[in-house]
Amino acid sequence: MKSNNRFSLRKIISNDKSLVIVVLILAVIIWTITSLNIGTDESRTIKVDVPISLSDQLSKQVGMNYYTLKDTVTINVTLSGAKYIIGQVSESDLNIKFDTSNVNRAGEQTIPILVTNKSKTKDFQIVSTYPSSVDAYFDVEETKTFDIELKYNEDAVADGYIFGTPSLSEDKVVVSGPTTYVDKIDSISADIDFPKDNSVTESYSEELTLNVNGSGVERSFLKFTSKTDSSAALSSVSVTLPVLKEATLPVSVDIENTPKGISSKDYSVSYSVRNIEAGVLENADVKSAVVGSIDFSELNIGRNVFEFDISNAQGFTSLNKAIKSVTVVVNIPDEFEKKVIAVNTDNIKITGGNGSEKVKSINKSTLVIITRKGTDITADNVKMQADISEKNNENTYPVEFTVSDSSSWIYGSYKVTIK
Repeated sequence: MKSNNRFSLRKIISNDKSLVIVVLILAVIIWTITSLNIGTDESRTIKVDVPISLSDQLSKQVGMNYYTLKDTVTINVTLSGAKYIIGQVSESDLNIKFDTSNVNRAGEQTIPILVTNKSKTKDFQIVSTYPSSVDAYFDVEETKTFDIELKYNEDAVADGYIFGTPSLSEDKVVVSGPTTYVDKIDSISADIDFPKDNSVTESYSEELTLNVNGSGVERSFLKFTSKTDSSAALSSVSVTLPVLKEATLPVSVDIENTPKGISSKDYSVSYSVRNIEAGVLENADVKSAVVGSIDFSELNIGRNVFEFDISNAQGFTSLNKAIKSVTVVVNIPDEFEKKVIAVNTDNIKITGGNGSEKVKSINKSTLVIITRKGTDITADNVKMQADISEKNNENTYPVEFTVSDSSSWIYGSYKVTIK
């Protein structure tokens, strides 16, 4: 006898329990489809970091730039739509713009943030954005260069000391930003805060922040850069302020390249000022106020007068502001005489080249030799050399001399042109 196990819809329908199960399954399927497609919309909030770049747009629109304290803004965008749709929405599906259509004047203004759906395949709505706007400042760009002033209490040093000439890593700063604020700047300074008990005896060295002086200046909108490098931001400078010990120094001058056979007894030196009230570094062991240097080749027979500006002298600072310069007179006595000999350029040795160079010309055709009277000296006693290792555009080089007589020297400077 065969058993009949074939599926029968009629049997299922006639069976109450089976019918209940089928109905439940169909209900779940229908509910799922309905909730995904035609059910109540759900919401979701996503965060988007948006760069704020309006200057190019505004420059074309109203000829102004945009200034703000931040370069980006984080926006919370609330979306509405079918659950399976909004779950797929990303930043790339959003069109975010800053509405500058109402910007028509300089000053602070609120710029609305507009967010729309730009997707062609995802159906969702923008419910809200937070923040819905950004505050910005609009103005014409201006750039000015300012000297950096060093401010400090000049009376802060102890008795017997003075401040020397300060040194700054940068002496100028370029400031750019809104015209309204740049025009309000009176000065840019670096300020030293010394103790008020006037006890400073040591030199000061520190990195100081630049201060903007002026009423109503909003520094946060300004950009500070180096005068020498426009790409280098400049917010501080290194400052060195020497503290000098007061001293009375005898005046002196350095005389260089003195022939070996010449001593200080063979000539005399006199000064328009014998002593200078000066400030010197306490540990520098400065014994005299050296006003400058004189090369022996600059000395002729008789009085040789030299004027030295001491306003920026090395090693000391003059405390007498009335003394701007010192006159030095070097006297070569008449026990010396001049001898003039012709220059043979073939005798000039060239060094620092490849060996093929030759002297084309020399600026003087004769040499003036200062020597003691009675000295027998000729061109054979003079060696000439030109070092051309450091090339220059003029192809002209100084000539160095060696005189065999140790009490003689060449007066004047000589240069050769190389071919």
